[in-house]
Amino acid sequence: MAGAPSAGKAAAGTGGKRAGIAVTPKLIIGVLILIAAVWFIVVNHASVEIYLWVPKVTAPLWLVLAITFAAGVLTEVLLERGRDKRQRR
Repeated sequence: MAGAPSAGKAAAGTGGKRAGIAVTPKLIIGVLILIAAVWFIVVNHASVEIYLWVPKVTAPLWLVLAITFAAGVLTEVLLERGRDKRQRR
């Protein structure tokens, strides 16, 4: 048929690959978490005191949240690398 998509191609709006990026549930959840984290960091701008065992540090809450989020992302990246290496063996 002239107007029907061919069997090998996905119809528009059905997901799949767009601009070289696979749109997966994992990607969507990751983007939603990123948006929530950025929003949470932006709206929390008060100063807080943090106890690092001995020293007491005062810093803006947005900075503490950003560092915590970055540490979480780094942890996930390092854990993924370890999983990938173990699966290749």
